[in-house]
Amino acid sequence: MRRLLTLCALGLLVLSAPDAAAAEVTRTLRAELAPGVTGPFGVENLAGAMHVVRGSGPTLVAVATVHAESAELADAMRFEQVAGKEGIPTLRVIYPLDRVGTVRYPGGDGSSIAVPEFLSGLVGSGTRYDGRKVRVTGGSGGTLIYADVEVQVPAHAVEATFRNVFGSLRGEGVEGKMKFDTDSGSIKVEKARGTLILDTGSGNASATGIEGSLTCDTGSGNCSIDGFKGESITCDVGSGNVHISAASAQRVSADTGSGNVRVLDSDVETLNADTGSGNVILESRGNRLARIRADTGSGNVTLRLGPDASFEALADQGSGDIINRYADAQPILKRKELIGYRRGDGRTRITVDTGSGDLTLEPGGDSARNER
Repeated sequence: MRRLLTLCALGLLVLSAPDAAAAEVTRTLRAELAPGVTGPFGVENLAGAMHVVRGSGPTLVAVATVHAESAELADAMRFEQVAGKEGIPTLRVIYPLDRVGTVRYPGGDGSSIAVPEFLSGLVGSGTRYDGRKVRVTGGSGGTLIYADVEVQVPAHAVEATFRNVFGSLRGEGVEGKMKFDTDSGSIKVEKARGTLILDTGSGNASATGIEGSLTCDTGSGNCSIDGFKGESITCDVGSGNVHISAASAQRVSADTGSGNVRVLDSDVETLNADTGSGNVILESRGNRLARIRADTGSGNVTLRLGPDASFEALADQGSGDIINRYADAQPILKRKELIGYRRGDGRTRITVDTGSGDLTLEPGGDSARNER
């Protein structure tokens, strides 16, 4: 019976697929932040894709391409400058939410999936926007209306929050103290400088060519960082993996509820990695590594520290082995029990806590590259 119901539901999904050639009305909106706004500012959109780029003018400019199922709805869309969170001047895309309770946005980060009305409540997402409660769905229910927004920020450093509630959010070539925020969608930031926050409730977050400090927070999704240079990286992932490559940082902190932490081909001073279930892998290419703390509920910890590494590694393991591949490292015993190894002057302090999992200490090499 369960199999029959599943097949019926799948059949309904196919039968209710919307006509790809259905009429769609588009409009273009343009807005500038009011002259004289020199402090923090924000840009908000409910559904669509948002792309933040470096502009050429002295003030923020936002251009929205509106998509709607009727001219009347498209004409009702507009930009307004409002007092956003904590009174920050904010350019907000205003939707006719007095007439639309469920917004249909077929874009997302992948293919649109048509959902019949009796199932749409299971996949739609509810939120509050512009003081009203609204639901956004990618299925067949609701009203087709969304906006793709390009934000052109001034060429100098800015302090800003870019919020795109449902849909992808991208930033490129920008500088300053910035937060990229979405409830459901991917975040991708490239070639940016400053203090950056990437925050998504559901979706992957990635950053490439970043200088400064970076915080990556995902409810469910991966956090991927490549080519970082600066002070600190902080990753907090509910379910998903953390992958950091070619980073040069003073501090790296990574916390996953379930997922792996990989820090590869990187030069870091301190690493703090915590996984509920998952492995921790570090490949260090620098000589300034001072401290490592790795805590796994269930998972292995693999540390590749270079041929000349000097360390003291102590492990507290519920179950698991300590595997040492440095021939000249000296065992550390406690009541005849092996609890770690020491090599050289013990400059790098290592503390590992595993519920169940091994600790491996070894020189880096080709095997490390294969982990990517």
